[in-house]
Amino acid sequence: ESVIIDPEVALAASPVTPALEGLNGTDYQTLVRRVEAGDFTVDFRALRLACMKSTQCGPRGTKADLAAMERAERDHQFAKVVEIAERLIRQGFVNIEAHANCVKAYDAIHDAAKSKFHMDVTTALLRSILFSGDGKTKETAWEVISDREEYSTLVARGLPYFGSGVSISAVDEGGHHYERWELPDPTTG
Repeated sequence: ESVIIDPEVALAASPVTPALEGLNGTDYQTLVRRVEAGDFTVDFRALRLACMKSTQCGPRGTKADLAAMERAERDHQFAKVVEIAERLIRQGFVNIEAHANCVKAYDAIHDAAKSKFHMDVTTALLRSILFSGDGKTKETAWEVISDREEYSTLVARGLPYFGSGVSISAVDEGGHHYERWELPDPTTG
């Protein structure tokens, strides 16, 4: 029942912005407004990083909200899923999980336009992570802004983020924080 997005399809890659250190909260709001207006030429990496510098962006929901959204989805209460997910998106537009849940919920209530919009946003956010590296070494690590982005990225790649054989260790080097994930690839073992 998870949404798995093939990184080879959908939107074209956003151009990688070489210097993003000047981003601020105002940039976040401007980028969100552009996407809400249908502008998918936005650099979604810049959007995610601007979120981190904005006091008006929470990139993840609370455990209670995420659990309530999951319960509503499991119980096929799609209007409730939309209510929770849209609230989470207002709190942090870069919340991949909330957008992905909107895709399925809007599809279930037959609102194809909103489902497509959220699929396009989900895809663009995930592509901005997947195009940041290959995730195989710390030099080519996927650049994420929250643990929920880690989970979403792994799910999008068809990889588990918990269970047997999954181990996580912290690595701090050169002023950067990495998490090293070792896990089995379900397709190759």
